Amino acid sequence: MFRRMSPPQTEVTHLFFSTLPSPITPLDAPADFETAIAATGYGRFNYLLLLVAMPCCMTTVFETTTMSYVLPSAECDLNLSLADKGMLNAITYTGMITSAFLWGFLSDTYGRKRLLVVGFLLDSTFNVLCALSQNMVAIMVFKFMGGFVICGPFAVLMAYLSEFHSLQHRSRVMIVLGVFYSAANMLLPALAWLIIPQSWNLIIGDGVLEIHSWQIFLAVSCLPGVLSGISVMFLPESPKFLMSKGQNERALAIFRRLYAINTGGTGREFPIRELVDELRSVSAPIEATSGKQAPTKPNPPQAPGGLAEGFRQLGIMFRKPHLKNACLAYGIQFGILLGLNTFRLWVPQLFTIIEEFEHEQQLHPADLSLAGPGQASLCDMLAYKVNKTVQLQQQWLERDVSRALHGPDPVAMEPLDDVLKCTATTEGRVYLYSLIIGCVGIGAYAVTTVMINSIGNRNILTYGLLLAGFCGTALYWARSSLVTLILSSCYITIGSIASTALVGAVVAMFPTSMRTMVVSLTMMFGRTGSIIGNVVFPYLMELGCLPPFVMIGAIVIVVAAVSRLLPRTVKKPLQ
Repeated sequence: MFRRMSPPQTEVTHLFFSTLPSPITPLDAPADFETAIAATGYGRFNYLLLLVAMPCCMTTVFETTTMSYVLPSAECDLNLSLADKGMLNAITYTGMITSAFLWGFLSDTYGRKRLLVVGFLLDSTFNVLCALSQNMVAIMVFKFMGGFVICGPFAVLMAYLSEFHSLQHRSRVMIVLGVFYSAANMLLPALAWLIIPQSWNLIIGDGVLEIHSWQIFLAVSCLPGVLSGISVMFLPESPKFLMSKGQNERALAIFRRLYAINTGGTGREFPIRELVDELRSVSAPIEATSGKQAPTKPNPPQAPGGLAEGFRQLGIMFRKPHLKNACLAYGIQFGILLGLNTFRLWVPQLFTIIEEFEHEQQLHPADLSLAGPGQASLCDMLAYKVNKTVQLQQQWLERDVSRALHGPDPVAMEPLDDVLKCTATTEGRVYLYSLIIGCVGIGAYAVTTVMINSIGNRNILTYGLLLAGFCGTALYWARSSLVTLILSSCYITIGSIASTALVGAVVAMFPTSMRTMVVSLTMMFGRTGSIIGNVVFPYLMELGCLPPFVMIGAIVIVVAAVSRLLPRTVKKPLQ
């Protein structure tokens, strides 16, 4: 009878310790981070944290993606060529890579929270200034500054969220972030659909400022950044970061606060009484190898800071086993984002080209030399757009030269103005296609969230990227909007999941002291690929149809093979 009754009596204890790492640390002994964070449970604070993460994810997506929806509408207002569009898509990433090391160093040295607050609010400021810009140069300057600032919050957010979740939930949280990014990619075209097609033109100060609907869209896109910066002010600092800096009392106070919020109890009921001194754990092996005897009652060690700490973190990265893993992560992210962000940012333009081509086909079928609907491939449509853009650029150049030589003579310019007809395409279906791609992404991320621990980050990278590469190459033979939409959805969704899975793997592969910096550098290499892809893509379009699709397909297939060299990271404790 006694043995039969004992399981119910110990059921609560069993459930509590089932989430702790093995072996179980006694409650009266110093607990490491994994034991302490697992003891806080999973509840209201974690849900609140994910709720705050939603506008944070939207801010990062909006910063890098808004220009892709603006370009088809701003083409005529700014006299943009295909190369100009590539530069405007890439300029945000240029700002990001210039600040990657800076943000990683600042976060790992001075903390996660304050950098999130400052970064999001500054990014919103630059977005407003960008919306008020009147020419391409001013837009590029403010988009560069926005990219410079948003690089920090993006990398810091990943580390910040992972350090508030235990092993049981950490991998899923990274994928949940992917759901938020997909939701942002769905919300953004919805906003564009609602705002950009409107015929809103505001003239302020006797023509000094002329605001079009696409500029209002840019201004509205800064709202998630403002909300993110204000929301993070009310969140605590990462306890893992505090422990790595020797501030165990502050970390323990945060653990107690999380426990009280999640369980509804009080902080005094938190079972952990003392935390492991991570600074002394790191310094002990160094003292042992140098032959020095540690003092019996040392003062609490102080974490190194300043520039020397940043170089120390960088030096650790060049040691085994971190060097190999870091190089793999950098190379894989470079390849993923070279293909993904190039194609993703050109998708609105590609669908605009399809809509424009089909519209012209209905009006002037003879001019396109095509037999009828469905006969033209995506390559034919791209060739038509390239030729038309070149003709428009030539006519704009002739107009400017004529005005410089003869002045703005309406009579002399009338025949040329009859030829110059640049009509911005703002068909609702263009934004609907992007909205559908976002919906597909949410569904795929939801499935991946459930299966991530079973599949593993490495398998997602290998087999997912292989499928994405084939979809990207198959776009060469697409002959309709529907086929293009299906292949585009698969390519973008799988590539996004793979990129998120890689960041989740990086978080588990590296210790806290260098985690944010490595994530920042990983994204820096990925953004370098984004810059190269967006700048090269329009020139490849001018060379022919096959080169751009071979680029986005082949590079992802190569990366899929390289990803097999990554170590497994599912349920691996944070270092």
